[in-house]
Amino acid sequence: MSIQSIFVISDDLAALNEICGGVKAMAEKVTAVVFGGRDTADKAASCGADKLLYCPVDDEGAPENYAAAIADEVKKTGGAAVLFNNSIRSRCLAGILGVLLDTCVLTSVNELTEQDGELVYRRMVYGGTAQRHERFAKPYGVATLSGGVFEPVTLPATGDIAPIEGAPAAGIKRIARAEKKEGGTNLVAAKRILDVGRGLAAKEDLEMIRALAKVIGAEVGCSRPVAENNKWLPKANYMGITGVQVKPDFIITLGVSGQVQHIGGINKSKVIISVNKDKAAPIFKNCDFGLVGDIYKIVPALIEKLS
Repeated sequence: MSIQSIFVISDDLAALNEICGGVKAMAEKVTAVVFGGRDTADKAASCGADKLLYCPVDDEGAPENYAAAIADEVKKTGGAAVLFNNSIRSRCLAGILGVLLDTCVLTSVNELTEQDGELVYRRMVYGGTAQRHERFAKPYGVATLSGGVFEPVTLPATGDIAPIEGAPAAGIKRIARAEKKEGGTNLVAAKRILDVGRGLAAKEDLEMIRALAKVIGAEVGCSRPVAENNKWLPKANYMGITGVQVKPDFIITLGVSGQVQHIGGINKSKVIISVNKDKAAPIFKNCDFGLVGDIYKIVPALIEKLS
């Protein structure tokens, strides 16, 4: 194994576990970095990294202030890959680390493999019409990974836990905090998903979708317009190239047209079943089973038959 070191930096413990577990066999040493006190580090210990460093961000500080300290830690190695989960904060940190390590940043990576002793990153380009495979030519590389790149695994708890060396910079000071009221669901971990598109006529009709989801034990996701334009579901529920990328046992798309940006978020599903009243909808070229029909007739019929 020639990959010396991988650093996994995350502001989400579930993502930390997924990425650390996925890359554990790819490097001689995996170091996890989290933000918070020792209590946060103890909660993250089950990620299975060889070493866990925590950045004790205070009430007025920000994780970005630890970028230089993290870069110094990475530079102690002869070469390393620095991996982030694909959140807004992580993308901000990734950009800063890229500058400090004098390397580029790859964003929204949807597959990471080891080939000939090097990491190969795959991500969508040109609006999702193509996939690009890339490697870093420099000793250090920074990338953000989309959710669902690796299967969740259970690993032994990390025993080597310590605060990161170096003091935080005073570049950013938090003056207020407002918690988002918006909720969401963990679609990455879902085994069954109902995927709602613009074929749904009104927000109230989501109750019909939720009723079917309850019957079959599924989570409800959607295309981007349903969440961002209509605001009928939280943004965390939309699937696509810039949203959540899922790979459930099966997904049922309901009124989804099948634009390439959305297909990029669901095409790893084991089985895709699609319902759309437009027989020419692109979704029928990307599904395993397709049914041309009105979701307002088919969904109630399914609820009745499966209840």
